[in-house]
Amino acid sequence: MVSRYHLKRALLSSGALWASMLLLLWLLAQLLVWQDKQIQQHEFSEFLGDIESMLEEHGFEHVLQEFELEDEVIWPEHEAHAHLADEGWLIAVFEQDKLLLGADTHLMTSPTPHWQTVSLGEEGNAELLTATVNLPGGLRIHYWQKRDELHTHKSEFYAQLMYWFALLSLPLMVAAITCFQVKHSRTLQALSEQLAQVAHSPDSKRTEVTTSNSDIITLSVAINRMLDEISRLHGNLKTMSVGIAHDLKTPLSRISNRLQSMYQDLDDPTRLEGHIDKASNELAQVINTFNNLVRLNAIESGKHIQGFKTFDLSALIDELAQSYLPVFEDSGRHFEVSIVPAVHCHGDKDLLGQLICNLLENALEHSQPNAHVWLRLQSHTQSALLQIGDDGPGIPVKDQAKVFDKFYRADISRGRPGNGLGLSIVRAICEVHQAQLCLLESQPGAVFNIEIPTRSVLSN
Repeated sequence: MVSRYHLKRALLSSGALWASMLLLLWLLAQLLVWQDKQIQQHEFSEFLGDIESMLEEHGFEHVLQEFELEDEVIWPEHEAHAHLADEGWLIAVFEQDKLLLGADTHLMTSPTPHWQTVSLGEEGNAELLTATVNLPGGLRIHYWQKRDELHTHKSEFYAQLMYWFALLSLPLMVAAITCFQVKHSRTLQALSEQLAQVAHSPDSKRTEVTTSNSDIITLSVAINRMLDEISRLHGNLKTMSVGIAHDLKTPLSRISNRLQSMYQDLDDPTRLEGHIDKASNELAQVINTFNNLVRLNAIESGKHIQGFKTFDLSALIDELAQSYLPVFEDSGRHFEVSIVPAVHCHGDKDLLGQLICNLLENALEHSQPNAHVWLRLQSHTQSALLQIGDDGPGIPVKDQAKVFDKFYRADISRGRPGNGLGLSIVRAICEVHQAQLCLLESQPGAVFNIEIPTRSVLSN
């Protein structure tokens, strides 16, 4: 069904199109008419030149014979108009200002070929081409020529063509544009209905269009891409919410238990002090979780990029390695360090320092006491390759794809300390530095490769 809105738009669109096409046709017809007049005007000029040549070569009598004129014939005004209408031409020959023969008429003349429209009485209006030829001996010829009949018929044909086009084309255009708009609106209506269904199942349903309209197809693809991104963000939000709930539930439950125990052991200072220490540790874990969330959000916002500087990455890693060396030795692990000196990179020194600490802490937490842990730095053409790994139990294949997600922990019992944000922070730091981070597959233990650009990321 055609709505008033579609009909109004169809009338406006078709009216504008109709007027434009009509104007174009009119301009084209005027151009063709002008070309015909120019052709006749050119031939007229050549004819006047022939008269002059004829006079010079054969004399005035020969010219009269060519025009089949008798000596001293004079046509009054009405006979001159009739001659012009019948024969298509008219001549008047003057000596000084005296009419010798030809038309005794008030029709205007011009020194050069010129078009004019005149009234011939009962013969109606006519377009004339006129000019004056000045001859030796004080002779002067005025000559008029009607517009060529073929050109006149062509001009009339153009006028008729425009008339019928103006009469018939507007309804056809309105009908065609209305049909197109109705078909177009049906496609949009179908897309709108699909979006209503997507609203009920945003994670599983997507739009599908069967039209050949590239604009609608592009719109559908863009909507589906937006829905995928929203679903991904929604999934991350749900995962983070569940992670926060799990990470807060355990320490808060323990704190609650400690408070009950403190109430029962009020008369025992030693046990009371132990309960306070335990509750304090649990609270520190909760605060650490929130601090990591705040820090992760700050890193992902990208505000650190403005403070990037070029610094000695080798020196930073060596300093951190020396600080961690006693820790690994005390834990019974073998810590190997291999650093190419004087490797510089452009970035945030504190963030990259935290990245290294997080990965070393991860190795300390998840490798066995006698494990081999290594930290290596190599220099490439436009990047520095940092590798931190261990030969511990590694990360199960099914967990490797999710290991960088927020609050994701392969240990579903959450019996180990930590909040599942350490590797998420590592990934966020890599993204803000445009560094390539990967967990090597088919490797014993857990081996992380990080390729850090040595040029400024802002210059790219």
